[in-house]
Parts: sequence; C-alpha cells; structure tokens
Amino acid sequence: MYYFFIDGVLLPVAPSKITMKAGNKNRTVDLADGTEYNILNTRGLTEISFDCLLPNMDYPFSVYENGFLSSRYFLTLFERLKTDKKIFLFCVERGEFGRTAVKCSMESYTVSESTKEGFDCVVAITLKEYAERKTVIVSEAANSGSAAMTLSVQRSIDTAPADREHKVVSGDTLWGIAQRHLGNGTRWKEIYADNADVIEAAARQHGRASSSGGWWIYPGTVLTVKGAIA
Repeated sequence: MYYFFIDGVLLPVAPSKITMKAGNKNRTVDLADGTEYNILNTRGLTEISFDCLLPNMDYPFSVYENGFLSSRYFLTLFERLKTDKKIFLFCVERGEFGRTAVKCSMESYTVSESTKEGFDCVVAITLKEYAERKTVIVSEAANSGSAAMTLSVQRSIDTAPADREHKVVSGDTLWGIAQRHLGNGTRWKEIYADNADVIEAAARQHGRASSSGGWWIYPGTVLTVKGAIA
C-alpha cells in the first residue's frame, strides 16, 4: 500500500496517480541562416502534481495516524505551507518497494467539490522541487604561467541549524515528526530517546502514568529534533 506524506502529515487517501515532470532548461534560438539551434542547459526543478481526496467522513478505506481529521485540517495545512513559503518534505512510502522523498514548496492547490463526491472534496496539488542556494568562492591560481580559476562550493546559505525545536500540535505523532524533520518516520525512537523526560512529564500532567513509549504526546510540548534536515 502507498502512503503519501506532506510535511510529515499522512494524507488519508493515497492518490491513484502522481506525475513527476523533470526536464532541462534548454533554449532554442534561430540562427542567421534560418535554422534552429538547441542550447542545452542544466537540469530544471522537478514539478510534482496529483489529485487527493479529503474525506469529511471516516471511511473504512481512509487512513489516519492518530484518529479522524476532517478536510479542513488538511486545507489549513496546505494554505499555511503556501502562504508561509515553507520548504517541506514530500514523501511517498511504498513498503518493500522503497520510498521517494523530495524537498518541495507548495506551488498551488485547487479545491473541487461536487455532488459526486458528497461532502468530501478533491484537491489538485502542484509541488515544486526546492534546490538550496550555495555560496560559491572563485579564486585564481597560477597554472603554467596562465591563470586558472578554482571554484569551491561552501555550505548552503539556506541550511537550518542541525538541532531544531518542534512544538507539538493536535494530530502530531512522533512518527510524523520524524518523517517531517528527519525524512524517515521510522526514526521516531530517536526523538523519543532525546526527549523522554519532557514527553513523560507531559503525559503525567495529563493524568497518564506514562506516554506508552511516546504514543501519547500533547499539544504545546516542545521537542528537540537532532540532525533535522527540514
């Protein structure tokens, strides 16, 4: 079974089809003799598009990590990603067939409602691959009497600190937080191990003897995610 994640949030119904469009930024010019010439350029950014169903009822075929969430929850997420210009991980889990993880931005989304879908809605989503900017230092070095150019690429100027704080909100799970910040939901145990005292204290404050190994986490709890990539 396929699982789709946007910013660590599991979509309740996996889209039946996904399109990933990748191409080079080539240009075609007209020469003086009337012929065309193709100027080959570097690889362009991948554009990802798909339609997803957002139920407003808890159907047997829909999947949620921590209980039913209406379409409003997901539409609010999409709008926040778009208006905040946030860079996030888009992931497709295919079980034994592997996974795809792409750092993206929310380019656009279109909400459609019809009597055919009842109270549910269908959202057409377009994502764009995000490429980090890097600082490049150019220096000259003597090479057999001629000047040679040396390029050295430094760290990305968009890179966030290795350790990141995550404030738990309603619907969060450690699996989802790990998927969002580490690119792999199965690393949720690392987050629990690094924040066990905080998680267990929050569980006791909410009347539980324990968090059941990180199963119960509560809104407002601030977790530290070490080595976050997004």
